[in-house]
Amino acid sequence: MTSEGFKRHGSNSYVAEFAENEREILINLAEQIIELLAERVDHGHEDPLAAMVGITSHDAPPEDEVLHRLLPNAYQDQVDSAEFRRYTESTLRSKKQAHAMAMRMYLKSAKDGTVDLDHDSANAWLGGVNDMRLALGVRLNVQERTSDELELLAPDDPLRGVYIVYGWLGWLQEGLLAALMDES
Repeated sequence: MTSEGFKRHGSNSYVAEFAENEREILINLAEQIIELLAERVDHGHEDPLAAMVGITSHDAPPEDEVLHRLLPNAYQDQVDSAEFRRYTESTLRSKKQAHAMAMRMYLKSAKDGTVDLDHDSANAWLGGVNDMRLALGVRLNVQERTSDELELLAPDDPLRGVYIVYGWLGWLQEGLLAALMDES
């Protein structure tokens, strides 16, 4: 990876320059998140008002483990969690998809690999990069594996590349957060 990460540029601008391969990786991950978060079809909903305001009949967590990580239960109590999910999952899916779509748009339209974000877009990128890291973290099983175990993955292990991208995304996220907090 060759990027220097995000730097504050003026009072409300955050700029990063990405190499072509970095842009391709980020675009690919954004597209995967967009596809993964595609709305579940709600066949059981008969109330048009509930559908219009985003209340769904879905009250169970997603079966896909990555999607479940992106849309976790809000409460330990299953009844409370199910009710909360009915009222919030659709909005949360839309917000996360919007973050990934914004990232994709900025990357696709980046001239010479330069991405220039305003404050709101930078916050959307933080959310989008975080979702990418959560998804990759599930694939890497970071809750069960130590960083030492992941560092020792064999060069030919397919997860080695995933781990490298996971670490790079963490570095990118940390740099963007630092740029957002930079008051100079």
